[in-house]
Amino acid sequence: MRICFYNVTASFIPGGLETYCWEVGRALARRGHEVTIAAGDRGGPRHGEVALVRYPFRIEQSWPHFGHRFRRLMERLSFAAGGGLDHLVDAGYDAVVINKPFDFPVLWRARRRGMKARTLFRSGGTDFFLGDRLFAGAVDHWASTSRYNAAQIEARYGRTVTVIHNGVDTEHFRPGARAGDYAGVPPGARVVLSVGRLVGWKGLHVIIDALAQLPGDVHYLALGEGSEQQALQARAVERGVGDRIHLAGRIPHAELPRWLARGDVFVQPSIGEEAFGISVVEAMACGLPVLASDNGGMKEIVVPGETGRLLPAGDVLAWRDAIAALMENAALRSAQGEASRRRAIDHFTWAANAVALERMLTGN
Repeated sequence: MRICFYNVTASFIPGGLETYCWEVGRALARRGHEVTIAAGDRGGPRHGEVALVRYPFRIEQSWPHFGHRFRRLMERLSFAAGGGLDHLVDAGYDAVVINKPFDFPVLWRARRRGMKARTLFRSGGTDFFLGDRLFAGAVDHWASTSRYNAAQIEARYGRTVTVIHNGVDTEHFRPGARAGDYAGVPPGARVVLSVGRLVGWKGLHVIIDALAQLPGDVHYLALGEGSEQQALQARAVERGVGDRIHLAGRIPHAELPRWLARGDVFVQPSIGEEAFGISVVEAMACGLPVLASDNGGMKEIVVPGETGRLLPAGDVLAWRDAIAALMENAALRSAQGEASRRRAIDHFTWAANAVALERMLTGN
């Protein structure tokens, strides 16, 4: 099949949604399909097994601030107007995969202009907007990253949604030796580590507040960039731990295993709901125990007491105690890290994701 992953941000944002497009796209290419990502004209390809076509668009942050959903919708409509819609109509794909309801109107319009491709909406969130259900008929197949998110989609659109968990390349993401500099982290430090955007709903301030109540050799290494970077740094200084947090910025996806090797405990302290957590599964594949907020799709990834713990979102004392318990028990960290890797291998791979997606698109 000729398959297109249509997602404006796939070329320039390093998030889970974008990782999904590239990694399941590569897994499908390895199964003999011709895969293309249609994305915005920023950034570039992650690897050569999937083709990338790019079209101009007006970025989300440049639109009037009538809410983030308005901005995201306008960003995607501008991408369609910049060439994305014409590409869907003219390229002759067998299947088109989208990830946000913001692209429903584009599919709807492409269908009316003659696009014959099967369409699949694979959801990893709840970015609904006023009027989105009017265009939902343009979607043939419905999938989601977790049972939790699938229930939200079913309630919104009245469709049956198949759960296909996200995955990880367990050969690339695997335990490794610590080597090199890690954004100034002292060699002997015990490290709490996270990967993700530095934005408010990710809850990283919870870790900073907890860090202030932990021993001085416990440091926090955050990989990612975002609008909250200065606020997080200022909060750390205010809490007296400015020299114990290390904001390393955006790390290329291919280099993440080396950085994950520096962590002792991986944290996902989101105060907003996570449909799934690719970064969590990648950390598990690298042999790290995981502490995650007890919400959303995290409940389908972390096995409490086996691969880590699920904690109340925003509860600083609970997070402090959980981090301390793992930092003080090397044997427990090792056992839960090994269990994490086994779970990633057994349940969360891109190869399995690609097979399930292929079956949906072909009906086999």
